[in-house]
Amino acid sequence: MKKKVILLSMLTAGSILCANTTVKTENTSTLANAMQNGKVSGQVRYYYMYEDEGRDYKDYFGSAIGGHLKYETGTISGFNLGVAFYISHFLSTNYSPTSVESAASNKNSRYVAGLMDASDPSVTSITGIGELYLHYKHSKTNVRVGRMKLKTPFINPEDGRMIPTLEQGAWIKSADIKSFLLQAGYINAFWNRSTSQWKTVEESLGYGYAQAKAPNGLASAYKGNTSTNGVYIASLAYTGVKGLKLQAWDYYLQNIMNVGYLQADYKRKIGKYKFIIAGQYINEAEVGDGGNSDVAHPEYSYRAQNEKSEVFGAKIGVGYSGTMLTLAATKVTPQGRFLFPREWGKEPLFTFQKRERTDGSGDATAILLTLEQDFKVFGINGLKVLGGIGKYNHVDAKDWTLNKYGVPSYVQWNVDVHYKFRGELKGLNVEYLFARKVATGNTYNNANFIFRKNDLNVHNFIVNYNF
Repeated sequence: MKKKVILLSMLTAGSILCANTTVKTENTSTLANAMQNGKVSGQVRYYYMYEDEGRDYKDYFGSAIGGHLKYETGTISGFNLGVAFYISHFLSTNYSPTSVESAASNKNSRYVAGLMDASDPSVTSITGIGELYLHYKHSKTNVRVGRMKLKTPFINPEDGRMIPTLEQGAWIKSADIKSFLLQAGYINAFWNRSTSQWKTVEESLGYGYAQAKAPNGLASAYKGNTSTNGVYIASLAYTGVKGLKLQAWDYYLQNIMNVGYLQADYKRKIGKYKFIIAGQYINEAEVGDGGNSDVAHPEYSYRAQNEKSEVFGAKIGVGYSGTMLTLAATKVTPQGRFLFPREWGKEPLFTFQKRERTDGSGDATAILLTLEQDFKVFGINGLKVLGGIGKYNHVDAKDWTLNKYGVPSYVQWNVDVHYKFRGELKGLNVEYLFARKVATGNTYNNANFIFRKNDLNVHNFIVNYNF
């Protein structure tokens, strides 16, 4: 109880301080002025999750409270500092190392575990400095060095639990050239979502997430056996044509793989109607030895020798007033498995739905139909509902060469309800997310292909207060 009181007192004090702080945007001439004219922001977050695994298996529940408090100084000659303190505390749960499903090789919760340290259930409280950076701005160019929160297609906060994924390194973002946005950076450490501490890039792989199977059918063991000196990223986006955005990204995971990503989006409004059309392409190839040079143990490598993969995606949508209907499709070719560390962010595929990934799959197809409604047109300001149904076809669950996690084909339904309060409660947001998965592929009546993967419901209730 003492920890909870301290947490709430700290975040409440930050909220009050923010509300009474006058932020000045002009450069300040002294360090004292820069500190006095800084900006305080943060979030208080409550999360309750219920993992309904069906009548034959154990169910799990959990609740947590936490948030972050951030302070940014004013500027001196274009420079300023930022620091953010993150905290999360488990309130109640039935998740524990001994609460396992014997029929499924003694596995336990997959989803509730992410509310705290998924790698160690005994850790019930997490605290740490998630952001600590030096920032420099000149014209429309920004440079950050230190710990930060990045938002890129593959490396991003994936903010679906308590503490998001955070990065350490250097990042530059420039819009000085008209119609172009250039970004580039280097990452040498991560604070993986659902874990309790910072790790080097190579240490972060497999930390808090299942390693599943290698293409040879043996259990993957790249955690602790992978060698890399970091991640190098470069990006170029073009918006010089009205309604059109083109972007290209390259992620170079030294000694593991290279990922190229292209996306084009076109939006147009005709009268009261809105139209969108988009395409994406991903190309992946092994670099170096895929993470480990031990040819006698290929399961030590994150990516198999000479393994390549390609992904194609398309999306069309039409909207009227506050309604948007979208149809998306994804195809992973049979060349190899589409891979990217789940520890670093959610994937950018058009067919992505919360609570599941395409990562680990080859020769896979997916179709997703979504309907989004903003109830502002009906006089209910702040209420938005997103519903989606997707069909995800994988190769056989026992084909480890193209199905790393042994996930049978399935259908998934999601309903995501958001409400943002206004007036005196501005900053308070409530979300309810429901996800259901049903197997359509062969599960062989084997708990390892059902438990935590199919024929389950996940309920999420989240309250955020942002200040």
